[in-house]
Amino acid sequence: MPRRKGSRNKAAASVDERIAVVTEEIASLQEQIKEKKAELKKLTAEKEEEDQKRILAAVVESGKSADEVIALIKGITEENEVDVQ
Repeated sequence: MPRRKGSRNKAAASVDERIAVVTEEIASLQEQIKEKKAELKKLTAEKEEEDQKRILAAVVESGKSADEVIALIKGITEENEVDVQ
């Protein structure tokens, strides 16, 4: 059975086309990842800011001075370090 001329070229073009499509999909996905990483960074910064506001509000509400709160935190940290050893 004789082969048709150009049948290999059609198969190669098909593979080349699929490679091009997959390459485009990868580029698109990489862009989506980049956007999601930027979104995650923004959300993480927002969360950190909210946490800081909550901590500051708790300190103000406690009526303690900044030095008292720092001493309290350091005391708890030092006790935890002693307990671990």
